[in-house]
Amino acid sequence: MTLRHSLLGFVATAKECNCIAITLGYVGVGLDRPKGRDGTETVPYKKGKIALSDYKKPMRMYLQSERFRQHRYEWKRTRVYALLGFLFLIGSVVLISFFRNKNVPNIAPPQVVISTGTFAQGDSLYSCLSEQGISPSEILTLKKLLDPIFDTRKCYPGDRYEIITSTSGVLEGFNYHPGPLDIYGVKKSTSGELIALHQKIPLEKRIIGLVGRIEASLYESMVQLGQSPELTMRFADIFAWQIDFLTEPRPGDTFKLIWEKFYKEGKEFSDGAILAAQYLGKEASHTAIIFEDPEGLRDYYTIKGESLRKEFLRSPLNYRRISSYFSYRRFHPILKYYRPHLGIDYAAPLGTPVVSIGDGVVSHVGRQGEYGRFVKIRHKNGYYSTYGHLSRYGRGIGTGAEVGQGQVVGYVGASGLATGPHLDFRLIRNGRFVNFLKIQIPAAESVKDRYRKEFEIRKREHLSQLGILSSYRSFPH
Repeated sequence: MTLRHSLLGFVATAKECNCIAITLGYVGVGLDRPKGRDGTETVPYKKGKIALSDYKKPMRMYLQSERFRQHRYEWKRTRVYALLGFLFLIGSVVLISFFRNKNVPNIAPPQVVISTGTFAQGDSLYSCLSEQGISPSEILTLKKLLDPIFDTRKCYPGDRYEIITSTSGVLEGFNYHPGPLDIYGVKKSTSGELIALHQKIPLEKRIIGLVGRIEASLYESMVQLGQSPELTMRFADIFAWQIDFLTEPRPGDTFKLIWEKFYKEGKEFSDGAILAAQYLGKEASHTAIIFEDPEGLRDYYTIKGESLRKEFLRSPLNYRRISSYFSYRRFHPILKYYRPHLGIDYAAPLGTPVVSIGDGVVSHVGRQGEYGRFVKIRHKNGYYSTYGHLSRYGRGIGTGAEVGQGQVVGYVGASGLATGPHLDFRLIRNGRFVNFLKIQIPAAESVKDRYRKEFEIRKREHLSQLGILSSYRSFPH
């Protein structure tokens, strides 16, 4: 087959495919073609020449044919259909999205219900949670989670709690507030498991200073300066063995103190420890410096390092009067006969706090015959103190518990054999009852020699702060 026959065959085939024909037609347009002897354009080839008219004619015939017009019409129609299909697809997506957002309601996150309560006398964790509809199995789960960080048996009257449940009744969390600074809680982790945690409420600590002058009494003077009665009593307790604030203060006496004050979210929250105190009176002057040694012993000392307190307090409570003294022959108001009364009865209102007279260890807690609710504490050097007729016990008081001087061990009541609210207090020394109002109470321990250097550093710091109080009421630490 010659080249011409091959080319014409190709062009003839191209009739059936307009895209190829159009391309070939375009290629041949505008090109400079060499001319033959008769003036017609030719396509150069190394073995001969082919006239362009030989393949232009079939192409022209196809372009002028009815079939080409039909193909062109079908192509236009196809493009229109494709455009309409694309627009329909876009419209469908928009409409579906619109109606989905309109008809499908927003799924709100699970709602929770927070129930709050306060422990009353005789309440337990189990009873409080049961009243709120928590199942025994959920209570047991809470107890197992909390026990490693908190003794759930020690829930005291006045403590607050929060129970968090879903609207379907599923337990989501629990918070227990034993005080204003601690939260023991259980909550769900990111994996959905219940976990226990202990949270400390952050507080800001500032060091505050105050100087004042006695006009009528220490109490009135400090309250007029905007201080709390509690802070006033703690100042008086520091010098309780040196000054009788009921009879000894004189107008014109001055007092100074520096102490810690805590702030919660920028607002005053509570007063902390008194760091140093000074009373300058006409009768005598006294200075107290707080110091805690590396062994954890914390006390108030004179500038010489001697303890300001005695081994025992002067009384175990703030009382109105002594209703019965130590006696080997006293007429009992209920039993109606004479018998020994080897203690002291302090008359006080029901619920008055009763404190331990000294550091020690609780040796007995519970009912003790005619003494009703009863606490017995073992002290150093063979001393024991007992507290009877209590209405209830102090927080954390149990057999074997260590107590500090001034720590609340119970509250005045009339349990046991009693005609009214009062405290039956007794002191035992080497197995024998002694008259607490007449014994010589030994002084508490002074600063140990091996800690004198640390004490001197702390003393100079606080004396310097006391020295500037004449000019400044308060200052930052």
